[in-house]
Amino acid sequence: MSLLDALRARLHDSGLNLLGVADLAGYDARVGAARQSQALMPGARSIVVVGNGGAALWRAFLADLERDTRRLTHEPHPLEAFVHREVQRADAVLGDLARRWYFAASDAPFQVDFRLLGYLAGLGTDSRLRLLMHPEHGPWVGLRAACFVDAVLPASTPGGPDLCSGCPAPCVSACPGGAFPGGTWDVDRCSTFHAESVQCANTCHARWACPQGAASRYPVEALAYHANTFLGRRGLREHLGVPESEDRYPGTPPLWGSWRSRIDVKG
Repeated sequence: MSLLDALRARLHDSGLNLLGVADLAGYDARVGAARQSQALMPGARSIVVVGNGGAALWRAFLADLERDTRRLTHEPHPLEAFVHREVQRADAVLGDLARRWYFAASDAPFQVDFRLLGYLAGLGTDSRLRLLMHPEHGPWVGLRAACFVDAVLPASTPGGPDLCSGCPAPCVSACPGGAFPGGTWDVDRCSTFHAESVQCANTCHARWACPQGAASRYPVEALAYHANTFLGRRGLREHLGVPESEDRYPGTPPLWGSWRSRIDVKG
């Protein structure tokens, strides 16, 4: 079994069922100096990208919480903590190879461009929604971790078919905020609408309307958790039968627009 196959097998049962290798030179050509491979991990020769498609990760996460509810009540970001634990457990298959992991986490000390990495690793291509569109799972894909590793691994073929081509774009008509002024999602239009309305408090109507990968849609509970951790944590407590008083972290509503002042324009 190859190193990649071993890593894929260890991650699969955790719902981390997507794995690809991004071309390192292609990545470096598209990012600023601070995010290039040798700045992130000197000696790196390949980048392994880990993600999830469909509801498998959410089911594995719920099962983990059911085994120990403290993994909800004692963690500020329990889903991210679950991913971190599962990746670190699978990391053992890499043996003595020099490597460094980066996570797509809200509190990560350094943010890498996971959307670019996912594209280069063959985990999806661009879409009207500005989400990666996977040939099987459609827009129901999450990018979770990337490993810069000192090993030459076979790079995946970037991107994939343009699944939006020829589509009548139900995502555009489903969006109550008119966030597709030019036919593709506009983050500022979306952010402004969220600040004015609660219509999208628990879900994204445009994403839900996409016909691609409909069988892979996230459960409504997962959508609520991703959209608003305050409401999402409440739903998880109710599912687990945990009193609110035991939860150390109440969660937060989405902070739409607050990210504008933190954008790193230099990439």
